[in-house]
Amino acid sequence: MNKKFLSAILFGALMVSSTGTFVSCKDYDDDIDEINKELTDLKSKLSDLESKVNAGGAYVTKIESVDGGFKVSVSDGTSYNLTVASAAAGSKVVIDDKTGEISIDDKATGWFATTGEGEEAVDMTPYVKDGYWYLYDKTAKEFVKSEYKAAGNAYAVVANGICTLNIPDADGKMQTIQLPTTSAAITGVQFIDVTSGAVETTPAYALNYGVATKDNAKWDGPKGAITKDQLLVGTIEPLTLQVYPSSADLSNADIKLVGSDGTVAPVKVTATPFEGVITKAASANGLWNLNIRPDETVTDKTIADAFKAELGDYAYALQINGNILTGYASKVTPTDKSAAGALVAADVKYNTEELSSAKVPFGKTVTLEFDGTKAYDAYLTPKSASELELAGVTIDGKTMSFTSTEKAAGKTVKFTVNFVNFKGETGTAFDITVNFEGATVDPEAPVAAVKYTATDGVKPIIIDLGTTFTSLSAQTATALAAVTPTWNVISIDGKAVATADQDAANGKFAFAMTQVKYYSDLNADGTPKTEVTAINTADNLKKVKYAVFANTDYQATAAPGAYVLNMKFADASENELKKVVAPVTISVPTFTDLFTKVTSVWNADKTVLNALLVGSTSADVAKQYVMTNAFKSVENSGANWDNLTLTPKQMSISGTPTEVATYTKVGSILAMADALLDDNGAVRGNVTVDGTYLVKGKKDLKVEVPAFAVNFMSPFNDAVLNFYKGGKVADLNVTIASDGKGTIAKVEGAAGKEVGLQLVASSEKVAVSDAMELFGAKAGESKFTFVVKGEGVPADAKATLSDAGIALEGMTYAPNYSATLEMTVEALNGIKTTITLPMTINKP
Repeated sequence: MNKKFLSAILFGALMVSSTGTFVSCKDYDDDIDEINKELTDLKSKLSDLESKVNAGGAYVTKIESVDGGFKVSVSDGTSYNLTVASAAAGSKVVIDDKTGEISIDDKATGWFATTGEGEEAVDMTPYVKDGYWYLYDKTAKEFVKSEYKAAGNAYAVVANGICTLNIPDADGKMQTIQLPTTSAAITGVQFIDVTSGAVETTPAYALNYGVATKDNAKWDGPKGAITKDQLLVGTIEPLTLQVYPSSADLSNADIKLVGSDGTVAPVKVTATPFEGVITKAASANGLWNLNIRPDETVTDKTIADAFKAELGDYAYALQINGNILTGYASKVTPTDKSAAGALVAADVKYNTEELSSAKVPFGKTVTLEFDGTKAYDAYLTPKSASELELAGVTIDGKTMSFTSTEKAAGKTVKFTVNFVNFKGETGTAFDITVNFEGATVDPEAPVAAVKYTATDGVKPIIIDLGTTFTSLSAQTATALAAVTPTWNVISIDGKAVATADQDAANGKFAFAMTQVKYYSDLNADGTPKTEVTAINTADNLKKVKYAVFANTDYQATAAPGAYVLNMKFADASENELKKVVAPVTISVPTFTDLFTKVTSVWNADKTVLNALLVGSTSADVAKQYVMTNAFKSVENSGANWDNLTLTPKQMSISGTPTEVATYTKVGSILAMADALLDDNGAVRGNVTVDGTYLVKGKKDLKVEVPAFAVNFMSPFNDAVLNFYKGGKVADLNVTIASDGKGTIAKVEGAAGKEVGLQLVASSEKVAVSDAMELFGAKAGESKFTFVVKGEGVPADAKATLSDAGIALEGMTYAPNYSATLEMTVEALNGIKTTITLPMTINKP
């Protein structure tokens, strides 16, 4: 591929106040081979920029021209050099915020990016075509091709708070990245179905209307008196929009619905923050309600056709601040509701829920929704003015909104709904009942997080509640003391717990939810001190500073994880009076927190355990190594050997995975299997071992044992043959008679005066003779064999054990020649070990 790219990437710059800048490049032409190696790095930087904007709400604060391209500075303090080494810097283009005139390198050009002023201003943002900038000629009233060439068709434009980067990839295909230049800028939107929480790809807006059949001068609802033949447009359920970044503000945004042919829908669109919840999940973030109303050009005669194109209904895209941010999929459908039925209590809702099940928050302004297909206008009046006053609730004028105070917590209040239909007729008023929830603690402001390590020495989990209860008013404390709080796990590792999974989630916590007690203070060592019993009085509840979960054991299904606990006070009607959110992270110790290695039995870097099989009169026991010799429990760790399981790994023997060792928890025994030895009695290699430790024996409180190697060793591993003379180890000299016979005497004599041959192994000693026995290996069972080797030794020479020591036969009768005495011993575990001792042959 030998494509040509113009060198510098064109860039946009931060709009200061309403001044926008962008940068282009003059005519540079470099081969792609010079920049191709940098495209991967460039792509990575752009990807990082996008993620910061979309996930973190960051925005561009400054863009500077540098050699090879541009430098983008971000609101979090980071910056990115988006450059190509062989490129030159671009030219700086500034759009005047008042006149719209473009200056290049601080020189006025006579070109304009906008026409008109104020609300009459029309955006004439320059664009790139065929590799050149097209700029608006105010005199000619059209865009014309300029002399300024956009490098490689890569360019950026800043308008309405958005910097749009258009950058070619390695194949020359343009990719577009949008970055905000203020925290309010919008890089993307999507419509949301508030019932299911799913993305709406084709949102429809039903515009319900009717025409008044007569005057209704007495109607004094929020939309005012009604006159005959008046167009009555109902209150419609809004569209819900999610914006990116979530920090973007739509409250003053210029929002339009635009058809693909440029037609702008005859509506006024306003945005208000979405205050409900989506499918009972966490509070909505970055969500807005879009309310769409016909503008003044729409009349009762034109509304039926106001949103139709020649071949059908218009499909509109959403335009915000001059930028098209959706596809052409939205429709506005006017529907004549003159014959609609009457509004009833079930048609009045809060956050799409009927009031019989919904609970509204106190201490804020709440707006109820009514069925916009059945009524043109509606408002609330008090069922009982005294009842509203006692509950601390006020109706906000002639609306469906009301405001309450803390006094409303846990109460129910009745309102009367007054409405008028789409014919302009006043309907029969009816009553509704509103339930107020009682949460007085912000669920998004949890108490201090707790980190807890589950060990065999079970300790309580102490949650510091701070002033949550000590600062309660007497009124609130009395209300809370009248109900029993409940504890539940509401999320694990960031994942919310569904209602159907509540019991299982509670079972994963270290202790049962009922194993909680309350304390007013702690001892100096941090342990619970003074218990508060019970918390069914206001005075006692106001003493509570700590919630303590404690027991002598953990739950059977307890598991580590990041838990969020919810302490909730609710009345008999399930009105929530208060809740506390407490994050508790439960972890398990590491293996090194529980056990340490006994240095003397490990290699230098403690990766290989030298398992010395010290032997026994039982062949099975002779294959066993007690692991308590290899590890010792850490002081005060509470480590229990019964909770440890070691797992020896299989070894490939002739291509087949074979079990070569086993572990038994009873006695903590690691045992060698017969398959570990080859036909010559040699150990095939080290055995890899790992395993798990279960805290208090609980299957999910699992500690991983780091893998290590085990070198199974015979008790004769360090064996030596020593020949004594006069109580000291001396050279072995053997006299051979003329018949080729001789004797190597067994050791005899008192300590310090020993004479003869002795075997020493694992600190044990035995005289070499046909009666020798060591670590269960007996000479009489042919576990010890001897041969003599050397140049002067005949092939048929023999060395056999006798009651006197070792008898030699068939030896050469010659003076002073060297030989080697070789002993092979087979331990009861089957491991064969060979020991040698040099010797000199003499004749009398």
